[in-house]
Amino acid sequence: MKHVLGLFDGEIDVIRKIEDLKVAGYNPASMTALTKDADVYLTIQNRTEANVETAGPSMKEKVKSIFTREKPVKEALIDFGLSEEEAEKYHDALSKEKVLLVTDEQPPDTV
Repeated sequence: MKHVLGLFDGEIDVIRKIEDLKVAGYNPASMTALTKDADVYLTIQNRTEANVETAGPSMKEKVKSIFTREKPVKEALIDFGLSEEEAEKYHDALSKEKVLLVTDEQPPDTV
């Protein structure tokens, strides 16, 4: 199960959070930043040891969603390992270029 560490407005905020968590003992390799923005994706990938994945749908998924009225970003979040409630909560924000940071580790109470 994935644990949400936060939702951020841009790459600088995410990079700072990853560095803070690294100092607190987190393994950056256990963290994943989800974004739809290609520039943000590359910046986080180049400046941290965290994983970065796109939350955007593929072209096939975009076309399919037109006809089925599905929410492909939400489905991608569920497939990634978030609960349906978390996917519902975060999919609109990701569509608006926010960055979601998640981890496989149980977050400490102090972070």
